[in-house]
Amino acid sequence: MKTVSANVHYQVLIVEDDLTIAGNLYQFLELSGFTPDVAYDGTTALRMLQSQHFDAVVLDIGLPGKDGYQVLHTLRSEWRKAIPVLMLTARDTLEDKLTGFGHGADDYLTKPFALAEVKARLLALIHRAKGKVVDAVQTCGPLQFDGRTREVSVSGQALHLTPKSVLIVETLIRTPGQVVSREELEAILWNDVPPSSDALRSQVHLLRRALSDAGFDGIETIHGVGWRMVEPGAGA
Repeated sequence: MKTVSANVHYQVLIVEDDLTIAGNLYQFLELSGFTPDVAYDGTTALRMLQSQHFDAVVLDIGLPGKDGYQVLHTLRSEWRKAIPVLMLTARDTLEDKLTGFGHGADDYLTKPFALAEVKARLLALIHRAKGKVVDAVQTCGPLQFDGRTREVSVSGQALHLTPKSVLIVETLIRTPGQVVSREELEAILWNDVPPSSDALRSQVHLLRRALSDAGFDGIETIHGVGWRMVEPGAGA
């Protein structure tokens, strides 16, 4: 799988007792420029979190020994640590999510998941924790994306886009000028299983047409690699 490097070696602790899931996360995050480590139970995770520095934690709930909720309780209530925590679990009910947030989780992603989405959520959490994200609104020239309302607009004009078009805008505008690979976009849109080989190309074409009609032509194709968003007229 091709990935786009995070360009920094953020240290991430993966707390997951499923060896396959833990291995896939470790390999993907390492290829993406992170420095990952793994704990297979809650007790080991707490020992590592107490003795080592991590920029973020990917935390399962159903763990041997201390479960994810107990790990969170120790982190937040006993140690008062504000390290970003992304809960990654098969428990997908609203009650489960509210319980996770109530224990101090910063974000919640259910299984099955797209590896590229884990990366995107981790980067967002880490940047926010380090003060690098001061506003939920992202802009690129006249194009604007509001992460709170998920509204896309050009020169103040709100656009009526499909959910997948909004996802593409969100992915590209968060890393302007950087190429996002075909594989990453497919993973975000279809959880690694696109309906056909031309599905992504069609989605990008529809989005480009909608943006162009509104006066924005800033999505560039990098042939054989993927796409990037640039401010129109700004050059490469």
